[in-house]
Amino acid sequence: MPPRKRKSAAIELRDSPGSPKRARTRSGAATKAATSTVIANDGNDDDGDDFANILAQIKAQEESEALAKQLQSEWDTAGPSSSVVNGATTGMEVSEDDEAMARRLAAEWGESNQGSSADPIHLDAGATLKEKARISSDETPVERPEPARRLTLVDEVSPDERLAEFRELFTAERDCSKCSAKVPSPRGFVTFTSASPPSLLFLLHAPCKSCKTNHCRGCFKPISCTPACKGRPTANKRSKKTPPECQVLGCCMESRAIALFEILGGLDRQILSERATAESRALNLQQNKGKQAQSVGPGGTGYGTDGHLSYDASRPSTAKGPKSSRNEQLADHWDELISRALETLTTFLPSPYSEPPQTYDLLPHLSLPHLLSASQLPDVLGGLLRNDSVTDWINRMNAYQSMLALLRRMADCELTVAVLIKRRWEMKKSCGLETWMWDEGEIEWERKDNSPDGPIVRGKSLLQHFEKLTKQCEAFLAGASQMMDSAGGDDQEVEETMMKGGSLCGDIVAAKGDIERAMNVLGALDESGSQSQDEAELAPEPEPVTKGKGGRKGKQKQKAPSEKIQKLEQLARMEKEYRNACEELAFKHVSLCDPDTGKYSYYNYHAEVAESANATRLPKDRLHLIKELAVMATSLPPGIWVRVDEVRNDVIKVMIAGPEGTPYANGLFEFDCFMPLVYPNKPPFMHLRTTGDGSVRFNPNLYNRGKVCLSLLGTWAGRPEEQWSPKSTLLQVLISVQSMILIDTPWYNEPGRGQAEPTSEASIGYNKAVSFQTARLAIVDWLKDEHRNGIWADVIASHFTIRNSQISEQLLAWSKQKGTARTTEVYYGSGSPSSDWGPLLQQFNEGSARLKDWAKVGASTATG
Repeated sequence: MPPRKRKSAAIELRDSPGSPKRARTRSGAATKAATSTVIANDGNDDDGDDFANILAQIKAQEESEALAKQLQSEWDTAGPSSSVVNGATTGMEVSEDDEAMARRLAAEWGESNQGSSADPIHLDAGATLKEKARISSDETPVERPEPARRLTLVDEVSPDERLAEFRELFTAERDCSKCSAKVPSPRGFVTFTSASPPSLLFLLHAPCKSCKTNHCRGCFKPISCTPACKGRPTANKRSKKTPPECQVLGCCMESRAIALFEILGGLDRQILSERATAESRALNLQQNKGKQAQSVGPGGTGYGTDGHLSYDASRPSTAKGPKSSRNEQLADHWDELISRALETLTTFLPSPYSEPPQTYDLLPHLSLPHLLSASQLPDVLGGLLRNDSVTDWINRMNAYQSMLALLRRMADCELTVAVLIKRRWEMKKSCGLETWMWDEGEIEWERKDNSPDGPIVRGKSLLQHFEKLTKQCEAFLAGASQMMDSAGGDDQEVEETMMKGGSLCGDIVAAKGDIERAMNVLGALDESGSQSQDEAELAPEPEPVTKGKGGRKGKQKQKAPSEKIQKLEQLARMEKEYRNACEELAFKHVSLCDPDTGKYSYYNYHAEVAESANATRLPKDRLHLIKELAVMATSLPPGIWVRVDEVRNDVIKVMIAGPEGTPYANGLFEFDCFMPLVYPNKPPFMHLRTTGDGSVRFNPNLYNRGKVCLSLLGTWAGRPEEQWSPKSTLLQVLISVQSMILIDTPWYNEPGRGQAEPTSEASIGYNKAVSFQTARLAIVDWLKDEHRNGIWADVIASHFTIRNSQISEQLLAWSKQKGTARTTEVYYGSGSPSSDWGPLLQQFNEGSARLKDWAKVGASTATG
């Protein structure tokens, strides 16, 4: 098809005070009122809410969500044709008019999508008008479905292949309804500017040049709009007559799908253009200045310093420099463009809870999920959701608010919610949705092993990224609530940042509740719990079909998987389960003080805590700590868990699991951590608690009295780049302990012992003594009932239950180690403990059995 001359279509975004309100649940007016709490900042410095009020509103929002769930539960119990009022049920039968409308809409939807091979959508019928529109027009009574039903869409085929089935709708040339002349589909591209009028609506018309009859571009019905209609009626200067209202905007589901296609096409064009410009700038810099040194964090960790650039490469750089103001202006302009694009998408997406809902809201076009998935929108949303810089969230608040509104709207519709919950298609290269639709370019997907015929790589769902962002916000709010009382208005800039950050984080947490409620109504579940790509690769291949005698199809016999393969599959499944459990339990705010005395009796730095009780941390340092903990909430690797005191966020406890292949493997080592008042200008304090009451020195860097010898902590002299700096983080310290101290040849951590030699007699003897103490103190001791109600109860139960068989085999292998244990360099207690492994193995088995009897774990009180 020859390319057409494109017309630039600019769209203006304006407030729409008459837009319909959204109803989040179907449990009556009481629930609507309960869920209407909004955390907002009206921009009035004099009359605006202070931070305490913001936190109070967040608490009220949580209470409202609890009330909404209770009312929803009562509604479910009462049944589909009744409502609950003060515990009594009253009949609420659907009127005959609603029944007739439901049948009509169902018939129209069936006709519109007849013959399409798009994804089948499995939905259950319910009692609402929206759900009645999905059932046939027979007289069978409608029964309310069971709760927690699942919405499923079959999506083994890539979005562009699915979307190709609808290409004719967006590009076809059709006959005029009046003169039968050929009417081409208009072509242009949307730019998200504030220019007037909004010419997107012009692209929804299909005027005939011969007879001047105008048509809806979607259903191609004739409409009364003039050939030059752009959506807004304007008076003719000569005749002074105002043309009739534009009809195309609310005409049909097809026109709404075309509108979304044009919006997404314009967004793609903007993003791809900016990406090409950025790549060109980078190439010019490299050619002019030569290869630049890569930016790494302290100690060569590779941590970046500009959070959004790692995930949102299309956004112009805001790096400080001679032209920083210009760069900041470009970045702000880009965020404004993204905000407008997301707001426009939100306006045109189906809104089934609007008042009153339209046909295209209740029965949207089947191309919607494929349009969204084949565009750059998932990458834009993924970049915003993966950003772990609280400062960047605050600076880009408008973009994040627009994103939240879009996510809420997507969660309202069965088709668009699939883009949230399904694992993302990883895009390798794209010409842009609009160019692809007109068959002038290709969309390429990332494939496994770069094979052209390999399966398309699937990433995490947008909902999973959103849940991670929510965890960071919850951690920020928890730290901010501690800072509130001591802020005192001594730093206006910090206080303003806290206000904005608290407001945005509160909105994000509230949006999570809205999305979860909407998904529960739809019966949509996050796909993260389904079979992962790694599991799919391990699953046995389907048996090949062969033809037997008489042409009958049969199954070719295959050999059963070998024992080795079965063990590898089991290990892979166990590791996936373990990673998921670690991610869930990694970070929490709990009470670390003694509930009886209110003191930190089970904390090594209780004296420092008492001394600093009345001291004041600089506001900027307090904010730094809060941001760091918010990032840590979702950045801890498997095998590291952190518990922060819910009153004082400078009081921290850490649990680190010993890495595989070391004499510390699967042992749990507890540390006390205290953040001094001068942090981050000085390193944190770190103390090992797992020492058998000072009787065991697990490592030359881990003293039996708890000292942790590490250059990053300032407890050991190292190279300048290994020392602490204000840019260093607690997360770096924890990773260093796990990867640089808990190693396979710890005997060589002692200075002067030369290059590590795993086969040396000294190293083998040292490892044998360490592995026995790991089994005794870091494994078996944690299985005692005294820990079942402690802060680590959930971690203990998860760790030793999931890895039970692996740890059992590991202990048995340790018990058979050869060599003489060098106990004098490890054990410092009175008398040497017996090295008999028999009782220790028995204690592990008995302790593992007790885990099944542990009550609900995760109590928030500390134990010794």
